[in-house]
Amino acid sequence: MELTTTPHPWNELRQRPHITLHWAELPRGVWGLTDGVSRIWMHRRLLQRERRATLAHELEHIRRGHTSCQPPTVERRVRHHAARWLLPDLDQVLDEVVFHRGDLEHVAEALWVDRLTVQARLDPLHTHPAEKATIRRRLEEDPSHEL
Repeated sequence: MELTTTPHPWNELRQRPHITLHWAELPRGVWGLTDGVSRIWMHRRLLQRERRATLAHELEHIRRGHTSCQPPTVERRVRHHAARWLLPDLDQVLDEVVFHRGDLEHVAEALWVDRLTVQARLDPLHTHPAEKATIRRRLEEDPSHEL
């Protein structure tokens, strides 16, 4: 039996004692921010699964040393890398997509992330060609939904 560990951004944060998490009222549509070095601000009204995804995203910015706002292309790449970390098993993601008939909000709930993280994991711009083929094959097997 193969044991897998669930990615745990909260443990990652604990392993980096130099990073302080601040809970704040952030502007509408902003879930998290970081200085890229030692501080993360997170919106205090997020659901737990949104917090998990946001923390993973902000930790990815810190890993990359981003100390200021990033252009949309970089944000997209960061979102994709955080999604790959939180959702490493593409087959599991696709199982949920099929089960929930393409309803990505329900898929996100089942996988304990937010919708943007699911979308980022399936984003063809940052998906390996072998993964694209897997996605295409699975959707052809069950065409009852769209992504």
